[in-house]
Amino acid sequence: MVQENIIFGIDIAKGSLHAREKPAYAVVILKNGDIEHHKMVSLHKFMRMVWKEKPSIISVDNIHEIVSDKQDLISFLQKLPSNTKLVQVTGGEQLLPLTKLAREKGLSFDRFDPDAEALICARLAQMGTGYEVSAFEDKTMIKVSRGRSPGRGGWSQNRYRRKMHGYVRQRSREIEDALNELSKTSGVTYSQTKTERFGGYSKSEFIVDAPRNLIHIGSGKYGDVQVSVKGIERDALVFKPLKEKKRDYIIVGIDPGTTTAIAVLTLEGELRMLHSSRTISIPEVIEMIAQEGRPLVIASDVYPPPNAVEKIRRAFCAVSSSPFEVLLAQDKIDFAAPYGYSNNHERDAIAAAVSFYRKNKNKFEQIRKKIPPGLDASEAIAQVVRGKSIEVVISGLTRTEIKDQDVHVVSRKDETFYLRESIRKYEGIINEMKIHQDFLRNELALRDKKIQELDEQIKRQRSEVYKKLKKEKIMQIRDMDIQRLQNKISEKNRNISELNERIHKLKKVRRLEISGRVIPVKILFSFTKDSILKTKETVGIKKDDLILLKDSSGGGTITAKMLADLGVQAVIICNDMSHAAENELFNLGVPVLRAKDVNIQFDSIEELAVIDPDDIGNALEDWNRKAAIRRMAAKEEWLKSLVDEYRSERKRELKD
Repeated sequence: MVQENIIFGIDIAKGSLHAREKPAYAVVILKNGDIEHHKMVSLHKFMRMVWKEKPSIISVDNIHEIVSDKQDLISFLQKLPSNTKLVQVTGGEQLLPLTKLAREKGLSFDRFDPDAEALICARLAQMGTGYEVSAFEDKTMIKVSRGRSPGRGGWSQNRYRRKMHGYVRQRSREIEDALNELSKTSGVTYSQTKTERFGGYSKSEFIVDAPRNLIHIGSGKYGDVQVSVKGIERDALVFKPLKEKKRDYIIVGIDPGTTTAIAVLTLEGELRMLHSSRTISIPEVIEMIAQEGRPLVIASDVYPPPNAVEKIRRAFCAVSSSPFEVLLAQDKIDFAAPYGYSNNHERDAIAAAVSFYRKNKNKFEQIRKKIPPGLDASEAIAQVVRGKSIEVVISGLTRTEIKDQDVHVVSRKDETFYLRESIRKYEGIINEMKIHQDFLRNELALRDKKIQELDEQIKRQRSEVYKKLKKEKIMQIRDMDIQRLQNKISEKNRNISELNERIHKLKKVRRLEISGRVIPVKILFSFTKDSILKTKETVGIKKDDLILLKDSSGGGTITAKMLADLGVQAVIICNDMSHAAENELFNLGVPVLRAKDVNIQFDSIEELAVIDPDDIGNALEDWNRKAAIRRMAAKEEWLKSLVDEYRSERKRELKD
């Protein structure tokens, strides 16, 4: 368990991270008011000391004295106990000198002594000075996986793998139960991803929305299962202050008018903010000043101060400051020149604040010197500016009795007068605050009324817009339905038109067949498979039909066989057919006639054709006659080749 009252301070004493020799460190431990000094400690020994004492803070003036880069830092942070913080006391991304920080806190040390530097680091961290180094998000990854690879194995490998996956699933469910319990008690949420395998899980991962120190689950290997618990790394380092910085006191110079200018100085005389605007209101000025700090003095460059400046001063109960003599233009330029400005209004605002600061600069330095180490110097300055003596301020801040010989004793009469003046002053401030309170109440009432009117207007507009959008949505849905139905009707009409056309063609062909005066010829526009199937679907191709090929050049043996399988009586061609297709039709007994040899008559659009029965009969007789001659010639050629082959074989036998 991390000890809240134990703080480690560390400083490099010998060597360097980038040298061959490993560095040695000076370590100081603040523990229950005691101080332990350890010299020439190696980093390995330092980590053993950390795990033994488990401090709440490890303080260092620069993290690069113990780590060399980001990955080294992440490794270092992962090795620390879960609740131990690494603190860089000199700042975050912008570092301040350690001597300056110590001086501000009233501490001194020998900057050439590593042991003294380690002690100062621990003291500053104890006072809340410094930034915690964070390399991890407030999320944690828990990974449960197999503790070893199952390998190729032998006969029992499947049983071993199933057993291992079962262990992973069991351990994963135990962690899930622990996270559910943590979710009930602390409201922590998490997500889980798992990879299922034969017999259980091969891997299971949990992403928990909580930092590592809140999750009491440890990494380790448990038989055939290993568990890894890690914080999720950030893309960049984050430096978190140990405590919120106190709003410091400021000196505000204001130049009111058509253009209002505001200048804000720190008690050290540094310009913190400079702004001018023609449209800014008093409430906006008050809000802008409040964001910069606690106004101690509201200053003006004229006497008496304008009403606008007084209103702002009363809002903060600040001290008023205005010159008893009129500031000359050259004086204002001299005051404002070191800071820079863009117009005369900003110049006057800077001059008002700087005028007060220069008059009281020496007094502020004296107060800082008199304040004992560890006390808030700015608070002491503020109380002195409001009218208290430095001795009373120190007494109040330290809450101890001030010795008579070290303090200027205020007489009874002077003390009574001071108290009466204070009462009168605070009564005036209270009355002014009441007036300002009434003013703010009226302002709030007007704003509430305006907000109510705007809310009602927004409600009306939302209602009208909602109705309009709803109506438009309904109309859009209806238009889409109408368009869909119109498209469907158009598609149906196209189908009906195609079917009517097909019926018309079939009726026409049927009438020609029934009449007997002519024979219908069914037209194929190309000698392809698709054209044959389309014609068969539209007008029908049956046995003993006559087929006219408008273009017979693209066909082959497959298309020729398709026509023959349909049982057509003859094929009439208008141009040359391929030799392979014509031979295939001849071998299958389908006559191939030339269109010029028969008298084909077409209708007006050349979709149907007819032929005289006598003409087709004569053409078929002529083809049959020629086919018989061709077959006879083929047989003679076959017999001749057979005889020639026999003779050649006999000649070879005689030679042998």
